[in-house]
Amino acid sequence: DVRREATITCCLLLLPFENGLKRGQNFNTLLDFNLGHVSTSLMEEVLQKLLRLAVSDLSPVVRLCVIRGLDSRYDPYLCQLYLLPPLFLVLEDEALAVRACVLQLLGRLSR
Repeated sequence: DVRREATITCCLLLLPFENGLKRGQNFNTLLDFNLGHVSTSLMEEVLQKLLRLAVSDLSPVVRLCVIRGLDSRYDPYLCQLYLLPPLFLVLEDEALAVRACVLQLLGRLSR
C-alpha cells in the first residue's frame, strides 16, 4: 500500500535517529541543517498532516503506521496544545490496535 509506505518514510526521514549524526555537529535535526529557521514551522505542518491522516484515513493499517511512527523523537513537538486534539480523537478509532497505540503515545507525553 502506497499510503502506508509514504507515512512510514515520512516519519523516519522527518527526524533523524540520534546515532545517525556525527559527533561535533550542532544540528538538532536534519531540518535545522537544511532549512534553518523554517524547520519548526515545516515540522509542525507535516505533523498536522500526519495527524490528520491518522484520524481520517480509511485503512486502519495506515492509521496505525502513523501513530507508531511518532516515536519519542517527536515528543517535544507533539506536546504542543494544537496537536493534542487529533490524538484524543484517535482514541475513538474503530481499531483496537490504533486506540492502544495512541494511548501509549499519550501516556508517554504525559510524563
